[in-house]
Amino acid sequence: MKKNFDNFLLGINYWSRSGALFMWEDEFWNPRIIEEEIEKMKELHMNICRSFILSHSFMKEPERVDRVRIDRYKKFLKICEKYDLKTIPTFIVGHMSGENWDFRFRNGRDLYSDPFMLRQQEFLIRNVVEEIKGSKAIWGYLLSNEMPLYGGKSSPEKVYNWALRLIQAIKMHDPAKPVGIGDGCWNALGGQNGFDLEKLSKIEDFLGPHMYVSEPDAYRHSMIAEFLIGFCKGYHLPVIMEEFGASSSHASDSNISKYYREVLFNTFFAGGEGALGWCLNDFSYTDMKPYIHHPFELNFGIFDEQGKAKKVAEEFTCFGQFVENHNNYKPPAKDVAIVISRFYNEDFPFSEDNREKMALSYIQSYVLVAKAGLGLDIVGEDLDEWKKYKLLIFPCAKKYLATTWENIYRFVENGGNVYFSYFEGLTSNQPGLWMHNFNEITNCSHKRRYGLPDILPETLEISLFSEKWHISTSSCESIWERSFLPIDCSDGVEIINLSEDGLKLVINELGYGKIFFLNFPMEYILGKTPYVNDNDASHLIYRHIAKDLNLRICRTDNAMVRLRKMFDGSKQIIVLQNVSWKKQKIKKIFTPNPVEVNETLDPKEIKLFTSNSI
Repeated sequence: MKKNFDNFLLGINYWSRSGALFMWEDEFWNPRIIEEEIEKMKELHMNICRSFILSHSFMKEPERVDRVRIDRYKKFLKICEKYDLKTIPTFIVGHMSGENWDFRFRNGRDLYSDPFMLRQQEFLIRNVVEEIKGSKAIWGYLLSNEMPLYGGKSSPEKVYNWALRLIQAIKMHDPAKPVGIGDGCWNALGGQNGFDLEKLSKIEDFLGPHMYVSEPDAYRHSMIAEFLIGFCKGYHLPVIMEEFGASSSHASDSNISKYYREVLFNTFFAGGEGALGWCLNDFSYTDMKPYIHHPFELNFGIFDEQGKAKKVAEEFTCFGQFVENHNNYKPPAKDVAIVISRFYNEDFPFSEDNREKMALSYIQSYVLVAKAGLGLDIVGEDLDEWKKYKLLIFPCAKKYLATTWENIYRFVENGGNVYFSYFEGLTSNQPGLWMHNFNEITNCSHKRRYGLPDILPETLEISLFSEKWHISTSSCESIWERSFLPIDCSDGVEIINLSEDGLKLVINELGYGKIFFLNFPMEYILGKTPYVNDNDASHLIYRHIAKDLNLRICRTDNAMVRLRKMFDGSKQIIVLQNVSWKKQKIKKIFTPNPVEVNETLDPKEIKLFTSNSI
């Protein structure tokens, strides 16, 4: 199975411009145009596409797969073979582009548990796999497309049993090829829709997030691809960015080009195994569902409706050439990990949890780590996952399991290091600390009054040694969100006073390690603030912690330009990446030793250097 991931998978989600969703139908079936499109994919250095078996069309009645459409799909596979393009057939395509295309005979039955519908889905998959498994164009399979939008939310047990049955139907006939589920991995952004990544990772071969996320801060927006890849990698499977893209209705073609560049490179730098854009073509079917009611869906292509390349197509060529020369380059092992709370994806009794706002804190923390010049992994609350890291970050740590707080004590006592920040909560429902051993871990006592918040002013004046900056709390929606924790600390605890408002960074030596505690919700407040990261300097707190622990820091003198190292054995490249939508200059890099440079990077530009050329 590992050989399927030897080369980075660069490709596209594919519907032909002849027919779009209905490319297999009599009216639109056009092998000449399909061959032209596949040839263009290869010219852009693509090695794979994702193709779709529209359930509504391929299986119009129970226990009968349409012969004509199967033969057309096999003709498509022959064309892929001719151009050495791999494809990933996707089976239960009920949702597509803003419309659900139901089995005509479903009659409201549950797709995950109804015996009749399970047999029909299994029948479709088994019969199609039997027909196509011999094609050299088949890379692997996907059960579905964004099944939570078609089958709806369900229990993790029902979804697991549904997926297991369909995966077994594939593996019975083609056991060597990887199988994914195609759900989009949306729980990576919080919540539980039934497609539980921990459960499903035990039976599928790769994970494939789908990313269409808006975010009112350019730096946070740039980090979402990395966050999704990092989150999914925590389940120890290869990760492919299965869908991402933008409609020309939503952004200019020039800016879409820059966005694709960022996502492609960030997916690679984060350790992803592939990326597939959405989608190959614009369409001209304004009077056809789903486009008549979702007209922006007409404009997602990297080619226009006439087959002419849009500006974004150039990014595939550039990135494809990069990957061909640097496929084996990998990032170094990370010293730092963010710990994701079990409350992020699991429902506990009598606990109100806004997962979207939890994600804000995690992604903002990810930004601060990057701006500080550190690499980062994402892990869960399992102590066994923590052992290889020198620093664990628990941003806005209101809710973690009691056993996790006990494990934090043991982890630090044995030589690990932990940073956590305080978060009062979103509402007046059980605000304040939920941890039971605050005094023991921090060697401090808090002075909170029951039921009463200690409210921060609208502007925080932060001072860290010679550095000074401001943080605004005005984007917080409630007084609870912008509250801090008054504390008194014992002798021997190092206290860095950050403001006259009582904000502190506390450093407590505990056994062989250290606890770093920040007594206000810095990550959440910043995460709520639009366009804050262009000028905010709060990453200096993270960098101070990293210096205190002698961690590896690689950075530039401009926080909007990231520096990364990538390795292939003894070979090394240095990557400079402008995160900003504005031109940026740097004069010095630290790898970690300072080196004088004079570089100007255009918006979203990426520059590569060998280690001896900079």
